[in-house]
Amino acid sequence: MNTLFSRNAIRQASAGIVPGLALVALLSACGGSDNDAPAASAAPAPAAVPDAPNPSTVTALPGAPSHPAGSEELAAFNLLNAERSRCGFGLLADSAPLNAAARAHADYLIINSISSHLEDQAQYPEGFTGTDPEARIKAQGYPNPGGVTDEFALFSASAPVLPKQGLGELGVRGLLNAPYHLNGLMSGYRDVGMAVRTNADTGKGARVAVVQINAAYQASAGPQQLGSSDVQTYPCEGTTGVNRQLTNESPNPVPGRDLRASPLGTSVYIAAREGSRLAIGSAAMALASTGQAVSLRPPVTGANDPYGPCASGCFRQHQAYVVPNAPLQPGSAYSVTISGTSNGQPFSRSFTFTTGS
Repeated sequence: MNTLFSRNAIRQASAGIVPGLALVALLSACGGSDNDAPAASAAPAPAAVPDAPNPSTVTALPGAPSHPAGSEELAAFNLLNAERSRCGFGLLADSAPLNAAARAHADYLIINSISSHLEDQAQYPEGFTGTDPEARIKAQGYPNPGGVTDEFALFSASAPVLPKQGLGELGVRGLLNAPYHLNGLMSGYRDVGMAVRTNADTGKGARVAVVQINAAYQASAGPQQLGSSDVQTYPCEGTTGVNRQLTNESPNPVPGRDLRASPLGTSVYIAAREGSRLAIGSAAMALASTGQAVSLRPPVTGANDPYGPCASGCFRQHQAYVVPNAPLQPGSAYSVTISGTSNGQPFSRSFTFTTGS
């Protein structure tokens, strides 16, 4: 975990998800980390890109997830895997230790009425399972992690107990439209744990619900990797229900801009194989029904990320994103064309996605 890049996004949630409640969601992600990554203050050195005609992304899982039918955990798990699989980033396997770590940290946040990726045994001893995400997943029996990410969405409302209905998918959707969170959720982890918890589960603490996600891979397995010539995007062709606006994220994608007063639109993530050098030459978006162009901000890559260079948490040389300068229309299809180079080789991607309501 790179604690220098704790990431937060605050937005208003749809009142229709939980009828009768005015919800506020705090979406928070703690980068990702590789145990052998360089120091956060150093630019990552270019790596050789081996010939990989068959990408090592996971296309099938060994069995059904352990989450109960109808649970918010299952809804979150299924949505994240559906989005990753559709766009070529590989499936994540359900992990009992990561589920336990996610559940324990969610409960810790609720019991102690805090919002943090870290746990402080001296100040808040109740429910403590480990100072940082790596320590917590090890404590639950996840052996020798090579990388881990910690992300959560915290929902609050005035009701004594916040209903869970719809919060699993709502949390994942929110994280998938904040570029620094989207980066983590589409990275090359292999295993994932999910928890959706409220103060009804803990019997004490803040009046909140927490959607907690821990993803990791074991050092012996290494991360999932795209093919050597692959360039993938999220959203991609056929993606539906994406969030149409971004009202806050920390670090702020546009430093100095108040995103609550002046939101951005739907973030589009682009990634090549880790170790590749990605450059975006042009990007365009248009409302599919009319062809009306959407104003995009300049692409952000590892070369111009305002929070880079870093080993994790910000964009690296194989990753990029583009984002509209204003919210998109609800329930509408948008066409996207992106072109550039990956390791000097030209690429072009065209696709259509649809926003949610």
